[in-house]
Amino acid sequence: MTATAEPTTGAQRAAPKADVAPRHPLVAVVGIGVFAFLVSVIAIATPSVWYDEAATITSATRSWPQLWAELQTVDAVHAIYYAFMHLVFDVFGYSPFTLRLPSAIAIGVAAAFTVVLGRQLGRANLGIVGGLIFAVLPRTIWAGGEGRSYAITAALAVILTVALVRAGRGEGRRPWVVYGILVAVSCLVFMYLALIVLAHFVTIVIIAARRRQFAPALRRPWLAAVASAGVIIAPFAFIMLAQKGQIAWIHPITWDTVTDVFVDQWFVSSSVFAIVGWTLLVLGAVTAFRSRLHHEISAVLVPLIVVPIAVLVVVSAVAFPIYVPRYLAMCLPFVALLIAAGIPAIPWRPARLATVALIAVLALSQLIALRAPEAKEGSAWAEVASVVDAEKTDDTAIVYGNVQLHPTATARVVQYAYPDAFADTVDATVLTSAADSGRLWETRAELADSLDRIVGADQVLLITSNARDLIPSTTATLSTVGWHESERFDFTYMTIVKFERN
Repeated sequence: MTATAEPTTGAQRAAPKADVAPRHPLVAVVGIGVFAFLVSVIAIATPSVWYDEAATITSATRSWPQLWAELQTVDAVHAIYYAFMHLVFDVFGYSPFTLRLPSAIAIGVAAAFTVVLGRQLGRANLGIVGGLIFAVLPRTIWAGGEGRSYAITAALAVILTVALVRAGRGEGRRPWVVYGILVAVSCLVFMYLALIVLAHFVTIVIIAARRRQFAPALRRPWLAAVASAGVIIAPFAFIMLAQKGQIAWIHPITWDTVTDVFVDQWFVSSSVFAIVGWTLLVLGAVTAFRSRLHHEISAVLVPLIVVPIAVLVVVSAVAFPIYVPRYLAMCLPFVALLIAAGIPAIPWRPARLATVALIAVLALSQLIALRAPEAKEGSAWAEVASVVDAEKTDDTAIVYGNVQLHPTATARVVQYAYPDAFADTVDATVLTSAADSGRLWETRAELADSLDRIVGADQVLLITSNARDLIPSTTATLSTVGWHESERFDFTYMTIVKFERN
């Protein structure tokens, strides 16, 4: 953002020559984008689908009028993402692979623009190393295999920042128009991206403080661009505020939040990776801040990391809970770049090489862990569906019980995730389907009021959560009409009970 903000010194003109990089910048951009995509797409369909992804499935597989009706009551915040996934499923059909593939592609795009941003900040190697680190951060691997919008938010955040840096270099009004459009699009996709825009303002303030005569030249067009975007965003924001009850599940700030911020947020479950990552983050920030040549690196990247965390944690502490670690996936490109800035600051070359090797080993370990069958919150839905597929007959009725930690949903979420396994079975208690309910999930009757639906069945399968056990009540109800338990299958957090006639 400062290329035209002050005279270029001899040291600045010479700096890029010392920065070894490919002779054709596009090679690095495309190559690292492809690398990041390939890392994310490895074994992408292996982990079981879980609750959050089921919300995407049940929303994006209903008809357009049904989706519109749903968004009037819930999940308007995900409206554009659901519409996008609806188009994906219309073209390619639904499967766990097609559910997650757009996220892997988005990670590739984000990695490519991470390289671009590093080059804009004056160091081509910063972008290259940052792009590689971004690709292997645990939260990046997680987001690239997640059927939600987190990977897309990371891509939008770094694209938006690239647009800001270009606009801030005084190349006319058009870059600011592009920036304003990107602000509107980004916030409509995920409203939390407004925190990236706020961080951009902090960056402008920092740069203006160093070069006061250029402050209006940066602030005025930024304010105009954001204000224009705000006109578009405002109606959507009011709709989301009306639906704020849907985030009542978010936990308040506790001492566990410390672990959430320093480990889970970007490093998932790897404490060692978190220690290495945060050490390099601090080292990169301090080194860039002290360097007059690379001060812009800290001025741009540090606010993009600190501001979103600070706002979410403070609001959660003093008003109402809105902090969720995975929502900060949008900051991953900037985390990666600042980690990359910290590596050259390690004084001893063997120590630098050892650090890079350690990051590679930790990344491989996390990739293996995050692509395990039950990697997503211990979800064993694929195993449940496999047993149902093997056990079902031509006349199987299913009683969908509770599902772990989610009081408004039932075990029917497994059927949404793996529909082929449940083909030709009868839902014994459904009243209104999810698609017709105008909400995320279906409505249900009591089993005692729906016994007529199992009259022609030759077996009943109960699928229920281990946490809220419906086995005793279901067994008692079915016994009144001549059914008994014949077999049981236990999984992580779930149980299937087979009932046959006496």
